[in-house]
Amino acid sequence: MTIKLDELEGIGETTADSKERVTLARALRQLRARFGDRKIRFNVFIEQATGAIVLAPATTVPLREAWLHENPKALKAVRTGIAQAGRGEAIKGRSFAKHADDDAG
Repeated sequence: MTIKLDELEGIGETTADSKERVTLARALRQLRARFGDRKIRFNVFIEQATGAIVLAPATTVPLREAWLHENPKALKAVRTGIAQAGRGEAIKGRSFAKHADDDAG
């Protein structure tokens, strides 16, 4: 990840308290407005030349789903299917009823 500090938008100023904590309320409100109201996790980076601290919003993918994100072809197929279903283009497929009693695992 390359971050150009001169391209960042300043949104306020904060000071560390006696326990070395800073308030990010304004930034978090903007993130939630853009990405939804969910728990936000950050990767923390320090730009060595300037000492700038950068918080990059992140999310964790459950291990059982990681294969999908590591397989561009499968991920594209899933996204295409979701988009088609959203447009009402889903087609009726074969029945999976014979698998209903399969052990899940």
